Amino acid sequence: MSKRRELIERRREQQRKQTLTLLVVIGAIAVLLIGGAIVLSVAQSQSSATPVTVATKTPPASAESNSRAWGPADAPIQVLEFIDYQCPACGVQARQYEQGIIDAFAAIGKVRYEVHSLTFVGPESRGAAIAALCAMDQNRFWDMHLSIFVNQSGENRGALSAGRLREMADKLGLDMTAYDQCAGSGKFDQTLKDDDALASQFGVNSTPSFVVNGKVYSGIRSADDLRRIFAELAPQVDLTQ
Repeated sequence: MSKRRELIERRREQQRKQTLTLLVVIGAIAVLLIGGAIVLSVAQSQSSATPVTVATKTPPASAESNSRAWGPADAPIQVLEFIDYQCPACGVQARQYEQGIIDAFAAIGKVRYEVHSLTFVGPESRGAAIAALCAMDQNRFWDMHLSIFVNQSGENRGALSAGRLREMADKLGLDMTAYDQCAGSGKFDQTLKDDDALASQFGVNSTPSFVVNGKVYSGIRSADDLRRIFAELAPQVDLTQ
């Protein structure tokens, strides 16, 4: 066999090997992609298949009507809580610590507390925030707010899909005609933009975060945690009355 012929054969063999290697790599990637899609599909199916539950609660003392705030607007202690409805830590905050904060401070008239929604995690965060605001329109913000966190499960897996949020609203007894009109109207788009802008103003980049008299505190906070913060920032305020 001539040298030229040998060279051609070697090149053909190398090309066959490269082609085979490429096919193996492509096959492996395809298997990984298919496997990942199956896992994601199962997770989404499990999240969306979990029955919807709701949580009703008495509005905080001094809660404003059709609002997501409680306490006097001119209170000496001003608290802004920033949440994302898909944030796991926010879920812990709402389910385990929110009521304690309300019980400790809502009735004394010294604390103003506002909830603001961010949508860091994804589209279901935004849908949930809109649902809570539409419930607020019917003076049921606090019920919907807690119900959303009770149904929290994973991130963008269907637990807070539009259909499940609507089911929560229905189970809470909201006027569903009004809810549907609100949810599809874009009525609260500017509110969410304003929440984003407010978070940026204070440098908030994680949830939950609390801005107390202009100072940012990140992470889960109990009533005792906030009491210590209030004493540090506003020592002149008597929180026992």
